[in-house]
Amino acid sequence: MKKLLIVLLSVLMLSCTFGCGSSKSERIVIFSCQEEERIQAMKLAIAEKFPDLDIVIENVGTGNLAAKIKTEGTGIEADIIVDLEAAHMENLKDNFADLSSFDTSAFIDGINPSHNKYVMWVKQYCGITVNAAYFREHGWEFPKTYEDLLDSKYQGLLAMPDPTTSGTGYAYYLNMVNLVGEEKALEYFKALAANAKQFTSSGSGPISLLKQGEIVLAMGMVFQGVAEINAGADYAVIELETGDPYNQTGAAIIAGRENKEHVAEVFQWFISDAHMIDCEQFCPGNILKNEQTKIPNYPQIARDADMNGLDNINRKTELLGKWDLS
Repeated sequence: MKKLLIVLLSVLMLSCTFGCGSSKSERIVIFSCQEEERIQAMKLAIAEKFPDLDIVIENVGTGNLAAKIKTEGTGIEADIIVDLEAAHMENLKDNFADLSSFDTSAFIDGINPSHNKYVMWVKQYCGITVNAAYFREHGWEFPKTYEDLLDSKYQGLLAMPDPTTSGTGYAYYLNMVNLVGEEKALEYFKALAANAKQFTSSGSGPISLLKQGEIVLAMGMVFQGVAEINAGADYAVIELETGDPYNQTGAAIIAGRENKEHVAEVFQWFISDAHMIDCEQFCPGNILKNEQTKIPNYPQIARDADMNGLDNINRKTELLGKWDLS
């Protein structure tokens, strides 16, 4: 009788191990190019929505992620990728699953590519954040044009991201090329270099220098300038007369992973609920139909800058090959 009881208890324990839901499903890996604060918001939302799934988000830089997909193809560790620049998304689309069966009704009509290999994620606006207190003290007016930034009074007091390492920097570069042509654009940035304290390696670099008091004018991302204003900084975010340059990013499933358990479910939630969180709380940009900005002091973007060719990786490679301020 005692032996029978032990056998029954053993069977019961094995039954619970495999049938009582104590083990999580296969891990789902998401590679994201989002900034850390945006990733943390995604992690909190995932934990609430999918408490029983093993989902991890890893921050991977834009260039590194593009290189990994190009090298590893569909063998990459990630199941889902989020917030990769549109030019890379377009160039690497053959590695992505067909999304035509997914519900994309939350998106503004016509915003997603017709080939259905990825969906747009955010429209990341670039703006000029200035130390408003410094400008008032010196009786300066805020700059209104690119040409205004060449004023010698800004010597050593402004910073811009390097286009060769930053999508934000490339947005400014491409916009200027579209406005005046390649030759004159390079002439412009050579002139701007005389005022620049630094061409930073990341899009966040200029804002960091502004916070440290090393510059008074940062060419960077609008949402980061607004975040500092909401934290109490006496700053202002300026839109130039030619409009705000911007980057666009996308999200996709690696081809073949759409059949992996729960990946399709998680991705569908990502391009609806999680997507709305990112657009409303961090990167407003008219991607989703019912998007409503929930960021205090976020400016109404009056005009988009000319960003023709933003999703053309060949154009980007060509222009970056010509970037030389010497």
